[in-house]
Amino acid sequence: MDLVFKLEKDKTKEEVMAEITSQLKLIKDIKSADKINSYLVDPTLHFAMWDYSETEIKYPVWLIIISKTDDTGILFSEYGFGFGNWGLTKLSDNPFHFSMDNYWFDTIEEAFLNSFMAN
Repeated sequence: MDLVFKLEKDKTKEEVMAEITSQLKLIKDIKSADKINSYLVDPTLHFAMWDYSETEIKYPVWLIIISKTDDTGILFSEYGFGFGNWGLTKLSDNPFHFSMDNYWFDTIEEAFLNSFMAN
């Protein structure tokens, strides 16, 4: 059985875009900000698998950054786990997975800098 949780606290696309904008304003290094901007895409809603449950549970995530070359994306989710709401994912995973907590970061910049895209 495919169980999807969707709670009332979920952000709209416009609210996610506002989160991204506020995160970008916090980046001091112009080169990093420019590089992040080059990978940004229009946020799209997906449902990612929660890997730590006996049943199949999916939570909403927004795909906001894509690098097909690196098979890497950055997700925003209010259900982000571990260290924050900005998570790394493999684009080839279908569906996306939340993976380990060390794939989640407090800021979009931290997520980006810990990805292959930053190299």
